[in-house]
Amino acid sequence: MKRHPAKNSAKLCQQALIVRIECRSGELSIFNSGPDCASSFESYVSCRTGTPKRSDDVCAAGEREFLRCPLDFDPDSNFDCVKARDAYYDCRDDTRVDYMFCSTYIEVLGVCHTLRVTCSDLLDKYLTCGIEGSSPNECAFGVNMRVNCLHDLKAGIFRQIATCDSIWSDHLRDCSGLDGLNVDGPTPCTGGVSWNQASYSICEKQGDSAETVGVDYVNPKGKNYRLPVCWAPKSENQYMDKEAEHAIGGRSVRVIHRLGETRYESM
Repeated sequence: MKRHPAKNSAKLCQQALIVRIECRSGELSIFNSGPDCASSFESYVSCRTGTPKRSDDVCAAGEREFLRCPLDFDPDSNFDCVKARDAYYDCRDDTRVDYMFCSTYIEVLGVCHTLRVTCSDLLDKYLTCGIEGSSPNECAFGVNMRVNCLHDLKAGIFRQIATCDSIWSDHLRDCSGLDGLNVDGPTPCTGGVSWNQASYSICEKQGDSAETVGVDYVNPKGKNYRLPVCWAPKSENQYMDKEAEHAIGGRSVRVIHRLGETRYESM
């Protein structure tokens, strides 16, 4: 490593060594093996000296994201911790928003790959949301809603991509800034809870009879599941808290209303 031809190689070696020490002795060291740390060391050097060359701040942060990589990525989704790190760098290379958006981005990207839907436009939508004034948490919630809607579209529950596009555009319009704390409006926002714990309801009118088909995602750990069920008439006062009673062991429940029937799936 000391023979590395890069300019200021001594400083580079010192910074790379810090990355390796953090891997072997830091907060997440219990989860990392020797090969993990060797890989992280080499990746850091490549990040600093490759094309494009990145700063110590960006490359060290990328390695931290690699080391804290979620362990629940679906192994069959062709998305792993190495690709998550690459996605983090793609996000950092885009200067439209603050770097704080990038850690959450790779988590939502993992969900997108797990659900096997198109993820190519996710970074652009996520960063566009940030430009509109929403927080990383609110933007993650918005793109997560759209990703799950696309999954329901692919599964044949919904029939129109406009359903997914409209819930996304409504979210951009109604949930930026402090509006994201609102839990009483017609558009689902986080209400201040974590993006992956916030509940929401998506509906679509179908057929000549304009039947309302809907899917609710209800997380009993969140505090915003007292939202109205979108397929029920307002006069019936149906709220998601009743659906939360079907959650098993505190897990989220997916509620599908179609052809006059309602079924519940633990997630």
